[in-house]
Amino acid sequence: MKKRILILSVALLLAIISIACSSNSSSYANDVPYAEDSYYDYEGEYAYATEAKTVATSSNGRGTDQDVEPIPQDTGRKLIRDASLTIETKAYEDLMREMDQQISSFGGYVESMNERGNSYKSSSYRTASLTARIPSNQLDAFLNVVDGIGNVTRKTLSTRDVTSAYVDMESRLKVLETEKESLQRIMAEAETTADMLATQSRLYDVIEEIEAYEAQKRTYDSLISYSTVSISIEEVLDLTPAKEETRGEELARRFRTSIEDLGEALVSFGIGFIVALPWLLVIGVIGGGIALAIVLPIRARKKKQQAKKEQK
Repeated sequence: MKKRILILSVALLLAIISIACSSNSSSYANDVPYAEDSYYDYEGEYAYATEAKTVATSSNGRGTDQDVEPIPQDTGRKLIRDASLTIETKAYEDLMREMDQQISSFGGYVESMNERGNSYKSSSYRTASLTARIPSNQLDAFLNVVDGIGNVTRKTLSTRDVTSAYVDMESRLKVLETEKESLQRIMAEAETTADMLATQSRLYDVIEEIEAYEAQKRTYDSLISYSTVSISIEEVLDLTPAKEETRGEELARRFRTSIEDLGEALVSFGIGFIVALPWLLVIGVIGGGIALAIVLPIRARKKKQQAKKEQK
């Protein structure tokens, strides 16, 4: 029995050595460094990408540095694709309704949304920021459709290749599962309480590592399967031109915008004046009463003084 335990112990030692040699990083899942090649995933866990590439495309030639064709999804590599859009519209409610329909039709969902402004004040333009999750294999088609429902002024597309990290994670899980099975056999054959407790302690550590890696793997699978699309929607009076303006067109547009802003300012002033009119009346009455209380005694005193002078 002692020889058998010795053999199993040697096997356990070799398994531990293989774990240490399987990667240059720490064997614990929570020791992954937070650096430029890292990101903070939507579930609040750190995940890492040892290989990363970022590309950008731009609508109307604004806001990005280069124009790159989308990376195909059938290469067998583990790719995390994200996109960011800025959209202008004159019909805010229609665009929001259409956006929601398109996200649903492509099998996605809205993860978060924040709206600002209101519809009953003409001088307060509405804006919305929303985060949508779109199936990765539908991302390009979704972006093409969005180009047609609003004035896209900025569009970026990023791709991160996490194949190496993903494969490394899978290999670590296999090694840890092998070690887990070995530890379970050793516990079953342990002859002393001390041996059983020592093996049990290590077994708990291995199980904790396995659970951490499995959580990271689920996060990777989610980010790979569903792309994150950040969309900023702005309500405007005039859409940004899709082509470069001439000096005359730019002057005309700015002059028209200035006239519209002046009209909005006059309307706001008129509304504010009417709203404040009751307060102005109250202030006028109080101010007039105070003025009379001060002026009338002074006039009475002057009349008395004038009467005395006339009597003399």
